[in-house]
Amino acid sequence: MPNPRKLLPHVVAELQARASWKGREYSRARDEARRAAELALLEGDQTAWWNMTLFQAECLKDMGKIQECMELITYLAGHPLSTAEPALGARAFILLALSQQGLGRLPDAVSAATSAAQLVAGNPEYVYLHIQAQRALIAALAESRRLDEAWEQCLLLEGLLTELVDEDTAGKAYWVIGNVAFLTGRVMDGGRYHDMAAESLSPSKDVDLWARFNRASAVMRLEAELTEPATLRCIERAELATEVVGGSDRDLLEMSFVRAHWHFLTGDMAIAIDMLRPLCTEAGILATQTAGEASFLLGKSLLANGERDEGLQRLEDAAALFDNAAASERSAQVRAFTAGVS
Repeated sequence: MPNPRKLLPHVVAELQARASWKGREYSRARDEARRAAELALLEGDQTAWWNMTLFQAECLKDMGKIQECMELITYLAGHPLSTAEPALGARAFILLALSQQGLGRLPDAVSAATSAAQLVAGNPEYVYLHIQAQRALIAALAESRRLDEAWEQCLLLEGLLTELVDEDTAGKAYWVIGNVAFLTGRVMDGGRYHDMAAESLSPSKDVDLWARFNRASAVMRLEAELTEPATLRCIERAELATEVVGGSDRDLLEMSFVRAHWHFLTGDMAIAIDMLRPLCTEAGILATQTAGEASFLLGKSLLANGERDEGLQRLEDAAALFDNAAASERSAQVRAFTAGVS
């Protein structure tokens, strides 16, 4: 291990920041990263300053401060270093896309992820960044319900997954491909890709990632109305892993939404409503698109339970939330559903 006395001050501060982040002390990691960035500037190391500024934004995202993350990474994406170095620009645009998606700014997220992919496409040296950019682009397209475009990008992503790509990276890629397969009605393919993801990802390496994967897989299976044992296993694995890592407020709300969806599909409307009502009052913590999904599910649950007036109001709320997220196809689906029950 290097002797700290022989390291430059900004390198010591960076090591401290990354150790705090690994311990899930995100606020402390952000403060230490800011200090590292300041020291790097004093020492004339612009690249180290850039890296620690990006790390600050990543910490803000992990803290749930998505708006602050987006503001900082927007600044960094426009910095001359990001323009001069494709790898740096791609990293900035990837995080920008993720933060914009988290805020429901889906067209902006698609644009940022596209910019990231274009910066590194075709260069074998940057294949990992290209894979990350494709994942961000596919996620934003899928959440926008631009599913034909998302599937085209999935096929491009799969072509990047050579035997030289490590298992963790491949697992994350199969995860997002499986999501889109489910959404496009390719249910068998969706299950196959998610099985491949589960084989590649390891709960012993990253419990938080394992929790998020299983939650996402459960969401996709529930959207396909699959109430088979495999779906319940995903839900239970996600709940257990989230409990182990101590998820953020958003994580806990999203997990509650998944379980409520399960109860809805299995006919337990009263339980689904009891879970969804308080969840919808905290919708400001959720991404706009997710809040729309929660309101839509609550509306359907209420209607199925004979509570028509509130059900129709919740459907109206859902359509408005989807409009705010620029998910026009999804809002149209809600309005079509409402017209069918009015």
